[in-house]
Amino acid sequence: MSVIIPAYNAETTLAECIEACLAQTYPDTEVIVVDDGSTDATSRIARGFPVHYVRQDNRGPAAARNRGAVVAKGAVLAFTDADCVPEPDWLERLLGRFKEGVVAVGGTYGIANPEAPLAKMIHAEIALRHDRFEADIDFLGSFNVAYRREAFDAVGGFDERFSRASAEDNDLAYRLHDAGGRLVLVKDAVVRHYHPARMGPYLLTQMRHGYWRMKLYAKHPGRARGDTYAGPGDLIAPPLSLVASALGPILVAWAVWGGTALSWACGCLALAVLAYLWVRVPLAYRVGRASGSRAVRFLEMAYLRDVARAAGMLAGLWAFGLGQRGQA
Repeated sequence: MSVIIPAYNAETTLAECIEACLAQTYPDTEVIVVDDGSTDATSRIARGFPVHYVRQDNRGPAAARNRGAVVAKGAVLAFTDADCVPEPDWLERLLGRFKEGVVAVGGTYGIANPEAPLAKMIHAEIALRHDRFEADIDFLGSFNVAYRREAFDAVGGFDERFSRASAEDNDLAYRLHDAGGRLVLVKDAVVRHYHPARMGPYLLTQMRHGYWRMKLYAKHPGRARGDTYAGPGDLIAPPLSLVASALGPILVAWAVWGGTALSWACGCLALAVLAYLWVRVPLAYRVGRASGSRAVRFLEMAYLRDVARAAGMLAGLWAFGLGQRGQA
């Protein structure tokens, strides 16, 4: 097996990730670190370990993973991220599920920073989603996944037009699945992850996710209804949050000026608020119970996240849909 780690300015977590990859119980393993044009100490840290180090100009994680695959010697290509810490039996558990017809096997998240309240809520939500998965799924995340080399090469690896860390793993999974390959989830193949601990950077990341999600749907329009991980509610919640945000100003305008049109607008926006709560409150209750947080704390976070995603989706809709038809 070849383990490929894309790394960009990853000096705070890379050493822990490499140490965990080198300590795997599966013996016949090489570790490849692809430095995606880092400007911090990533290069020095990687070169301090017995790994295959590759450096490229900054082109994004999809290109970095493909670069690692080119130099890899393994018949199975495993991927994790520089802010992840695989458990010692990670590779062994992934490899054990490569039965006939299976082209990719993925695992689940652990949490590397449970002391951070935001990280704890994020992890609880992911864990709840993963718990409901069956073994056969149509999406695997690049933080914890292994592909048969021949299947990976047959579909051309990661699409490097996804130049930021978002949706490139969805795209690859969809292409493998649509080609008739089986994708399998192994819930005891665990990679601990340093989830975001600060709200500002987290919301910027979610805005980016919304943006690249529009490219994903332009390329795979049939997947806009959702996949194993994200259902229709995850698609409609961001625009609902944006529409619901207008209720406050419209109520003020109605209180000041009145009028039938503003009354109708208030009623419609109130319905948007109710629809948004119908989508998000049950999830907030479950996450609050799982994380030990108040449900309202998660609901606040989810609302801000949905607004950020909606802003990104609007920009992506123009970039990959209305503004550049046919270029996705």
